[in-house]
Amino acid sequence: MSIVLSLTGQLNLAERLSRTEARDWLARAAVWFEGVGDAVLDAHVVRDGDEKPVLLVTLHPASPAAEFRLGASGKLRVNATTNPAGPGYHIHLCELFRQMVDEFEFAWIADDCDDPTGYFRTKDRGACERAFLRWLTDACATNPASIGLPANHGFTYPAEVFTPLGPRSLAWRAEVATDPTKGRDFFAWWNPDLDPAFYRGRALVRLWCDFFWRPPLSEAEGELADQIANDLASAFKLDPGAELPWAEWLELLTAIAGDEDGYCVTPNDEGLSIELWKHMGPVAVPVPEGKGRIGYRRCSVRVPLDGGWSIDVPGELARERNDDRTWTAWDQTRTVWFHPLRFTKPGGEPPTAMETAEVGRRSLPDGDPLPVFDRDGLRGEAVFGSVEEDGRTLWRLSGVTGAPGQLAVCNVYIENEADRDWAVRTWHSLKHS
Repeated sequence: MSIVLSLTGQLNLAERLSRTEARDWLARAAVWFEGVGDAVLDAHVVRDGDEKPVLLVTLHPASPAAEFRLGASGKLRVNATTNPAGPGYHIHLCELFRQMVDEFEFAWIADDCDDPTGYFRTKDRGACERAFLRWLTDACATNPASIGLPANHGFTYPAEVFTPLGPRSLAWRAEVATDPTKGRDFFAWWNPDLDPAFYRGRALVRLWCDFFWRPPLSEAEGELADQIANDLASAFKLDPGAELPWAEWLELLTAIAGDEDGYCVTPNDEGLSIELWKHMGPVAVPVPEGKGRIGYRRCSVRVPLDGGWSIDVPGELARERNDDRTWTAWDQTRTVWFHPLRFTKPGGEPPTAMETAEVGRRSLPDGDPLPVFDRDGLRGEAVFGSVEEDGRTLWRLSGVTGAPGQLAVCNVYIENEADRDWAVRTWHSLKHS
């Protein structure tokens, strides 16, 4: 059970709001959130499945964005899942919502506000902290393989128990299940203040779960790298004696320095650089290989795709989904392209995996046929050959994989023909549930 802060407010209106007016109000709120302080990472308005505006406000990578919806009657509804970030996040968010009332001149409806920790009504910090520890104890008691991460996170890093701040042992999980006080360091944001621990914790979550360990390949990746670097710098400046991930910080700055496309805006800070080199030594100490290095995405990740499909790709690949359900992952020399299709027979029943694969096989381009595979109810066929794109020669695996009623089209592009075996393994890694 998640800890969800659900609030309802009422704007004082002379007449009903149009959808455009509601969107404009939420957009003004987004601007206010982005200017309110360092805690807010992002605030922007999107449309939900019913084409209604929704304001999403992100403060911490460990918890999903807070959602704001404004109805025509002026009723404002807010939902924010605050675990697993921690009680500090929950308390900080409550205080922001109180500030919001003063800024936008509306009122929260006490009878329609629900806070399972009680903090929004009582401001009892101790009770809030105990509620988060109870949540963690209950989560550990079910013996999960991961706590505080999405069920489909797909990380393959060697770990007994995955958490946002890195792997934990089975012994730790068993201990916390019986003694909640042993779990305080699970939470990345314990104190509500923006202290060194806050910046350090937020940076560590993103290094463990999100960072790609190479120069950025998009504006979003550049912004992520900048935000991590800024959080580490803030933690250090507030507490120069704090224990920080020095080796990983150096890797991060090396990735930023390798940004040739201008996605990053983090400036050089000579003072920080000197302090970083003091901790690393006159010659950079190599980051140890294997288990123990921060970063789940150093290992491959099984990524959930549309239509019940999933695929195993290197964690450092950038990823993007398009509106037409096409998914792409890429780095400087490799690209994986996926698109799902659904089929039914004239009578409405789904075709077999063999039948869907046969339909897909007819669309394959010229190339050297690869061995057909049949496993786990899937049928796969593919060809491999060279292709000209943007004036350069690439190698392409063009594959189709059939499941009952479903076809996955998967193309893998590589610059070096020697990566052919990797391309085949990637195509073979497709699964369907």
